[in-house]
Amino acid sequence: MKNFIFCFLFLLITSPSVFSQNEVCMDCHSDNELTMERAGKEISIFVNSDHYYASIHADMECIDCHEDFDAEELPHREGEQIYKVDCSSCHEVDDYVESVHAKQKLECFGCHTRHNIKEASELYSAGANQICLSCHKGNEFDGYNTSTHADVYATDTKASCLACHGESAHAVEAAKFSFGRQLSTCNSCHKDVVESFRNDIHQRLKSKVGNNAPDCIQCHTSHQVKRVSTVVNKSEYYCSSCHVEEKQADDYHSGNFVSSETCADCHDTEAMTNDLAKSVHPELACSDCHSLVANNLTAHEQDPEFATVTNCSTCHTEVAEEHQNSIHGEALLQGIEEAANCASCHGSHNILSAGDQNSTVHSSNVSGTCGSCHDDPEFAKKFDMSASLPGSMYEKSVHGKFVDNENRSAATCVSCHGIHNIKSRLHAESKINILNLPETCAQCHESEVYEYQNSVHWFRARRGVREAPSCNDCHNEHSIAEITNGDQFSNRLAIQRNTCERCHEGTRLADKFGKTGNQVEEYRDSYHGLAASRGYKDAALCVDCHNTHSILRSSNEDASTHKDKVTETCARCHENATVIFSQSYSHQTASDEARAVEDFVDVVYFWLIVVIIGGMVIHNLLIFVYEFKKKRSTVKKQTSFPRMTKNEIIQHILLLSSFIALAVTGFALKYTNSFWAEGLLELGMTEAVRKLIHRVSAVVMMVLGLYHIVYLFVTPRGRNVLKNLMPNLGDITSLVQNLKYYLGLSKIHPKFGKYDYAEKAEYWALIWGTLVMGVTGIILWFPTLVGDWAPVWLIKVAEIIHFYEAVLATLAIIVWHWFFVMFRPSQYPMSFAWISGTVPLKEYREHHEEHFRDVALEVRKHELGIIPEDKLSNFVRLFIDNCKKNGDNPFEVINEEIHKSEEFEKWIETQITDATS
Repeated sequence: MKNFIFCFLFLLITSPSVFSQNEVCMDCHSDNELTMERAGKEISIFVNSDHYYASIHADMECIDCHEDFDAEELPHREGEQIYKVDCSSCHEVDDYVESVHAKQKLECFGCHTRHNIKEASELYSAGANQICLSCHKGNEFDGYNTSTHADVYATDTKASCLACHGESAHAVEAAKFSFGRQLSTCNSCHKDVVESFRNDIHQRLKSKVGNNAPDCIQCHTSHQVKRVSTVVNKSEYYCSSCHVEEKQADDYHSGNFVSSETCADCHDTEAMTNDLAKSVHPELACSDCHSLVANNLTAHEQDPEFATVTNCSTCHTEVAEEHQNSIHGEALLQGIEEAANCASCHGSHNILSAGDQNSTVHSSNVSGTCGSCHDDPEFAKKFDMSASLPGSMYEKSVHGKFVDNENRSAATCVSCHGIHNIKSRLHAESKINILNLPETCAQCHESEVYEYQNSVHWFRARRGVREAPSCNDCHNEHSIAEITNGDQFSNRLAIQRNTCERCHEGTRLADKFGKTGNQVEEYRDSYHGLAASRGYKDAALCVDCHNTHSILRSSNEDASTHKDKVTETCARCHENATVIFSQSYSHQTASDEARAVEDFVDVVYFWLIVVIIGGMVIHNLLIFVYEFKKKRSTVKKQTSFPRMTKNEIIQHILLLSSFIALAVTGFALKYTNSFWAEGLLELGMTEAVRKLIHRVSAVVMMVLGLYHIVYLFVTPRGRNVLKNLMPNLGDITSLVQNLKYYLGLSKIHPKFGKYDYAEKAEYWALIWGTLVMGVTGIILWFPTLVGDWAPVWLIKVAEIIHFYEAVLATLAIIVWHWFFVMFRPSQYPMSFAWISGTVPLKEYREHHEEHFRDVALEVRKHELGIIPEDKLSNFVRLFIDNCKKNGDNPFEVINEEIHKSEEFEKWIETQITDATS
C-alpha cells in the first residue's frame, strides 16, 4: 500500500506530457509489489513490462485499452475497474458472442492473458491446447495429453481442441454436440471410418432408438481417445458398456457390412423381406442379425449352417442376460438344443410387438407359444416334464377363459413364470418358488394373498414345512377352476375334496406332526358332511367355518374357530346359535368330561347292538332250522324224482365250496379296507393265508372242471346230461312263452324238458366263466412265465378280466342261481336237490312236464315189454333205482300220474299205439 501512495505522490508532481507515455505507467506498475484493495481483497496491479513490450500490443499505449479514466487522479478512480477493457473496439467478436465461453461470461484474457498477448501462430506453436487445459482440468481432460489426438497434435495442429470444438478460436462449441455434427466433425479426419459408420446398425436404428444409439464419443470417449491399434480387446473396450458379451470379433469399422441385396443373390429373401417390413425390425439388414455370416462370407459359402447363428443380444443386452440366467438359457449352455431361444418364442423374421394381437407373445397367443414345446408329448417324454399338457390345461382354466374373453389383465404363462427370467421352481428367485408364489399371485389377488400370509398354512410354509400348502396346492397350477360362476357349491365342494380332505384325512401327516388325523372322518360323519355329500347347498363346508385363506389354529385368538369366536362363526348360518351349540360341532370334544360321556355312550350302544341284534339272529336262526327240518321231513315223505347222482352232488359241493372260497378270498384282496375283509384279518386270514386258500380253491375248481369234462364224454350219464343241456331253438320259444305267462299275457305255462333255458344258460356261463377265470388266473399266478411272444398288455388285461369276470360270476350266482334254488317263494328256504339229488315228483312235473312225459312213456313201454331193460335210457334206470330205494313201485308211480289226467292217458295210448303199429 505504501508503494501505491509513493506512485501517487510522484504522478502528482509530474507534468501531464510525461503522464501520457507508457513509461510513466510502468514507473509504478512495474513494481511487482504494487497492490491495491478491491472488494475487500488486496490484489496485485503489477505489469511485466518485458512481456508487454514483447506482445502484439507493444506499439499501443496503455490508455488505448484502458479508457475513460483520469490519469492525473491518483489513485485512478479508486474502487473502479479501470483495467477492464473492451477488445471489441478493435477486434471482431461476433463468433465469440455466440460461443460457449461468452455464455459462461469468460473474458478474452482468459485465453490471451492481459499484457503478453501473442499472435495466433505463436499460440499454436507454444501449445494452444495447453491454454485450454489451464482451465479445463480434471480426469476427463487430463487424459487428453496421453490420447492419440495429443500425439497427432505434436506434428499436426489439426488435432487441437479447436478441431473438435469450433470452426475458429472464438466460435468454441460445447462438448456435447449433436450426433449429426459429430459425424461431420470426425469426418474431417476420419472420412473412411465415418462412411462405414453410416451403414452400420447403430446409424440405421437412430431414428427408432434416438439417443440410445451409440455415437463416436460414446465408443471412443471425448478426450481420452486411444489409438485403435493399441487396444488389445477392442470388443470389450468399445462395446462392453452396452453389450455384456463380446460379440464383435473384428474391427468395428472394418467395412464388413453386407447389404440385404447381396444376400438376395443366393437366397430367396422376398418372403423374409416382407416379414421384416411388417415386424419390429424393419430397419435391420440380414447381416445385422447374421453377423457371423457377414464376417465369414467364405466360410458361409462352404457351410450354410452359419446362417442359423443369430445374435439378438447385440441389441437386447439386458434381456439376453436375463435369458442366459434362466432355466432356458442354462439348458442351452448345457447343449440342449430344444431349449427355448429368442426365435422359439418371438419368431424369426416376423417378430411383432407384444401388444400386437398377431404376435406369438401376445397375451391371447402366449399359451399356444409355450405349449408348442410343453404340450408336445415327445418333448415332455424326452425331458421328463412334470406337468402334462400345461398349455391345454391353462386354456381351459379360469385364466385362459378370461384371456379368450379379451380380458387383457388376466394371468398368462408369463404372469406367473416370468418372461425372460424363467427359473426352476426350486430356484430362490423363481416366481413360482413356494416362498415367492404368494407375491406372484398378489399381482392380481392382493387381498386373498394378504389373508393367506396371515394364515397357519403360510406360517408353516415360511418355516420350510414342505407339506404346508401354497396357492397351487389348493387351486392347482394350470387348470385353475372358476369358483364364483355356475354352481358355486359344486366348485367349492370339489376344491374341498381335492385339497382340504386330501391333506387332512390321511394318517401320514397326522403321524408326522403328532396330530389325531381324524378330522375329515368326523366331518363326513356329521350332518354337514353327510348333507354336503348329497349336494345340499346350504351345508357347511370347511371354508365356511375355517375361512378360505385366513385359516388359523383354533388356539389363535383371531381364528374363526377360537372358543371366543366360534359361536359368531356358527351364527353365519344359525342365527340363534348358542355357546353349547357351537362347541358341539367341533372336530374334537370340547372337554375331558364331554369326551368321557361320549365314550360311555359309544360303549353302551355297541354292546346294546351286539346283544339285541345277536339275539334276533339267534331267534331267527332257530326258526329257520325248524322250518328247514320241517320241509325236509315233508319232502322225504313225498314221492321224489331223481335230479342229480351222488357223483354230481359231490361235484356240485366241491364247485360250490371252491367258488365261495375264491370269491371271498379274491374280493378280500380287492377290498382290503372293507369291514368284512378287516374282520377276516382279525380272525387270522392274513395275506399269506388268504393267498393259500385262494390258490388251493382255484386248483380244486380247475381239477374239478377237467374231471367234469371227462365225466361228460366218458360216462353214459354224462353224455345224457350233455345232450340235454345243448341249446336249441325251442329254448327261445320257451323263453318268450314263459315271459308272457308271468306278465299275464298268456295262461299257458311252457312245458320244459329236462333242463329249461335258464338252467342251460347258467350251465354254459359256468363253463365259460371257469375257463376264463382259469386262464387269467394262471397268468396272474405265474406272470413270469409269460414270454416275449405275448403282447405287453396281456398281464394287465388278464388282471382286469379276472376281476370283472369274478364280479359277473358272483352276481350271476346270487341274482340268478340262488333265486331259483332259494329265494324263489316256491323253493324257500331252499331246494334240497343239492343234498339228496332229488326233488318232489309234483314239483318236478310243474316245471319239467315235457321231460316227465318222456320218462313216463319209456317206463310204460318197459312195463308192456316194448322196451327191454337193457335198452332203457340212463335217466329211466336212475328213476327206477330211486323208486326201489324209497320202497316205491316205479310202474305204480307212473301209472298213478298217468291216470290223473285224461289228456295224459290219451297221449300215452297214442304214443304206444304208434310204437307198436
